[in-house]
Amino acid sequence: MWFIKMDLFLTEVFSFPNIIFSLPLVVIFFFWLVALLGFVDIEIADIEPEIENDNQTETSWLQKLGLDGAPLMVVLTFLDAYGLGLSYVARKFMMPLADELITSAVLGSLIALFAVVVAIPLTAISIKPLRRFFYTHEAVSKSDITGQICVVTTTKVTNKFGQAVLDDGSMVLSVRADEPNNISKGDRIALISYDKNNDHFWVVTEYELLNQN
Repeated sequence: MWFIKMDLFLTEVFSFPNIIFSLPLVVIFFFWLVALLGFVDIEIADIEPEIENDNQTETSWLQKLGLDGAPLMVVLTFLDAYGLGLSYVARKFMMPLADELITSAVLGSLIALFAVVVAIPLTAISIKPLRRFFYTHEAVSKSDITGQICVVTTTKVTNKFGQAVLDDGSMVLSVRADEPNNISKGDRIALISYDKNNDHFWVVTEYELLNQN
């Protein structure tokens, strides 16, 4: 009967060393269920991929193992699933070899270690094609473009009005300048500071910037 086979399968899955992988997989299953319902973000458990140390970037253990580039829960899902599969097969064929020379506990521990070691490269191969789906492009912060050159698009720039476009045409910006000034449409100006509260840049002409002492 199918339920007898299922009972035997569950007994096998939740026996040592398979239980090392099956219990976490149950937790992971419920995590994905909650994530699909929209209650948690799949990146909630992510850790920083890099550690800054004395002005040098130290490669994380995930990068060293080839497990970077995807959310941690995705990595753990693959890792645990492969681990359980390998452990299940290895236990089925190797546990009968346990005798007085090697106990089932020792053999089970070796099987678990084997499963983890083999699961790591298999997981790295599996997540490699998925990385492009999780790559995020960081938006350019307006404070990061201070110092760049723009071209005025309005007839004038005052301390209350003005607009310009980045030299490469990629962004339209609100700009302000101290008065009096002769800034007019088509003039090249430099962004000298960003007013975050009012979302505009204070500017000077490119000539003024180049001739500052």
